[in-house]
Amino acid sequence: MKNIEYLKFGSHQLDSLTALHVSGDFDAVIQLLQGQVTSDCKMLSIGRGQPSALCDEKGYVWCNFDILIHDDKVLIIIDIEFQDIFIKEISKFAPFFKVSIEPFQTKVIGWIRHHEEQTIESEHLIIDSDGVNMTLALILNDQPHTNKVCQEAPEWAIGRKMLGDHLIGPKDQGLFRPHELNQNIHRVSFSKGCFRGQEIIARMEYLGKQKKQTQLIIHSSLDDVSAFTVIGTTLESNGQFFSSCLGAKDLF
Repeated sequence: MKNIEYLKFGSHQLDSLTALHVSGDFDAVIQLLQGQVTSDCKMLSIGRGQPSALCDEKGYVWCNFDILIHDDKVLIIIDIEFQDIFIKEISKFAPFFKVSIEPFQTKVIGWIRHHEEQTIESEHLIIDSDGVNMTLALILNDQPHTNKVCQEAPEWAIGRKMLGDHLIGPKDQGLFRPHELNQNIHRVSFSKGCFRGQEIIARMEYLGKQKKQTQLIIHSSLDDVSAFTVIGTTLESNGQFFSSCLGAKDLF
């Protein structure tokens, strides 16, 4: 992959992420989420999670998160800034499925690994792309997760950008559809059936002519991306800036 020298392999302590437990009968939980989020929750399995999103009825992304199964619990790993909107929206439908949503106390550790590198038992694969795996591990009761030193959290977020997974920030909520953010690649299933915003998102996939896209730009000055809309947060590492930039295709 291009610019692999910027990837920081190893573990990353992700203090900005929190976990939500969607509790109830397992099949009911999956059925509830299946009708709301963009990924195919029926494909979840132990050790293999999935990036996902929650959109409104017009297909605009409201929040991003990862879904995984941990000890038979369905967990949403989400940025603390988005947990309230997720709880609010899913709770509208939860009573019909006899499901509830509650905080789950854990530390979240992210790993960036070479594809052939062995994982630990508690890891959940989130992204597998270009010979690189990004996984999440949950650490309960202050258990030590590894004898390796954690990288800083921004390096994990930079890794997601480098693998083409561009997450929105609070300022972007409800403004962009998955295709504009390249989230149709990692976060949307077009074979799962109906979910909120699915009709418009599917129309863009099969009938739409995409005029804009989001790509990672690595730059040395903030002025270098003034022609673009920056999605999420611009991150800095070793004197370089990393921005998810939305713009017309011919600008890249």
